Amino acid sequence: MLKQYLTFKNLFKASGIVVILKIIYILLIQDKIFGIEDFTIAKNIVNHHQYSEFFNLGGTAFKLPVYPYLISIFIWFLGDKALLGLAIFQAVLSFFSPIIIYRILKLFSQEKVGILAGFLFLLSPSYFVYSANIEATNIFISILLLWFYCYFTIWNNKQTAIYLFSFGILTALLFLTQVVIVPLAVLMLIALIILKKLNIRRFILLITVAAIFYSPWVIRNYLVFDRVILSKTPAWQNIYYGFTPNGQLLNSLKLVSKQRDHNLYQMRDEVDELTMEKIYKNEVKKVTEWKPYYFLKKGVSNFVCLYFVPPKYFYDNSLSVVLGRKMYVLIINALSLVALVLLYKRDRNIFFFSLLFFGNFTFPYLIGHAGNIRFKLDFEWYQLILIAYFIIELSNKQQKRRIL
Repeated sequence: MLKQYLTFKNLFKASGIVVILKIIYILLIQDKIFGIEDFTIAKNIVNHHQYSEFFNLGGTAFKLPVYPYLISIFIWFLGDKALLGLAIFQAVLSFFSPIIIYRILKLFSQEKVGILAGFLFLLSPSYFVYSANIEATNIFISILLLWFYCYFTIWNNKQTAIYLFSFGILTALLFLTQVVIVPLAVLMLIALIILKKLNIRRFILLITVAAIFYSPWVIRNYLVFDRVILSKTPAWQNIYYGFTPNGQLLNSLKLVSKQRDHNLYQMRDEVDELTMEKIYKNEVKKVTEWKPYYFLKKGVSNFVCLYFVPPKYFYDNSLSVVLGRKMYVLIINALSLVALVLLYKRDRNIFFFSLLFFGNFTFPYLIGHAGNIRFKLDFEWYQLILIAYFIIELSNKQQKRRIL
C-alpha cells in the first residue's frame, strides 16, 4: 500500500508544495529574521570591502567564507530586504535536498528508500522552519548532499576529467562552508585511491583542483594574520562556551559565571580574535585546572544535548518545543538505532560507514559545546535515510508474508 505512493513524481510535487508553504511561513508567520556573525561580516564586505566581523579590528577568520559572501550578494542587491530575500532563497534551495537524497539512494538501487527518506525530510518540523534562520546549515546540507551524490557517482565509475574537475571545485566549496565535514570527507577521498576507485593520475587531478580553489582562503589568512590558519579561528572559544551558563546543561559544569561570560563577550569588539583565543584558553585552564573529570562529564552532557535539545530548550515544555522537537528527536533517534541494528545484520559496510558518519558529526561537539540545534540538523537527514531503509525493509517483509 505504501509503495504505490512512493514515486519520484509525488516527491517532486510534495517538495514544490513544501517550498511554497515555507515561503508563506516566512512572509506571513515568521516574526523576525535576523543574522549574527555571518550577517555582520557580510555587511562589512559590502560597506567596507573587508572580510571582518568588527571593522576596527581588521580581517577575521571567525567564520568560513562561503555563507558570508552569499549573504553579501543579497545585501548588495536587496539592501534592507536582504535577509528576507535570503530566507526565501534558502526555502527554494531546500527543494533540491529531498531530490538529491533520492538520487543518491538510486545509485545503490534503493529508489523507494530514497523517495521515502525525501518525504521524511519534507515532514521534518525543524527543517521546515529553519529556512528562516540565517545560518550556514541552510546551504551546507544541499552542498553536502550534492557532494555525496558526486562522490558515489565517481565510486560507480563516472570518472571523466571534467567531472573530477567539477568535483574538486565542489570539495573546496564544501570545506569552505563547514569545517565539521572535513575529516569524514578526507577519509572518503583517500578511500577512492586505496580501494582503487580512482587511479593515481585522476586522484591527483581531483586533489589538485580542490587545493587550488581552497588555497585563496589560506593565503588570505596568512596575509591578514601572519600565520597559517587552514580553516577558522574559534577553537578554545567553543571549548570555553561549553562551561558557560548558556552553553552547558549541568549546573556542576557551569564553571564560568554569567558576569564573567558577559564581560568576555563584551571584549570581542575590542580585542582581536587570536588574542581572545588565548584568553578563552586561559579561562578554561583556570576553571578546570585541566582536570579530565570536567571534560569527560562535559562530553556526556554535550552528547545528550546534541541528540536531544540544546540547554536553552531542555526545560522548555511549550507545545511547539515538546511536539516539534523533543518528541520528534526521541522518535527518530530510537528508529535510527533499530535501523542500525538491522544494518549490522544485513550490510556491515553501510553499518560501519554510518558509525563513522555519526562519529564525525558527534565528536567535535563533545569537545566544544552543543548549544545550537543546527549542529544536529547538519546530519539529521542521514537518520531519516536509515529510518526509511528500516520502514521499506519492514514493508518488504510483510509483503512476503502475505504472499506466503
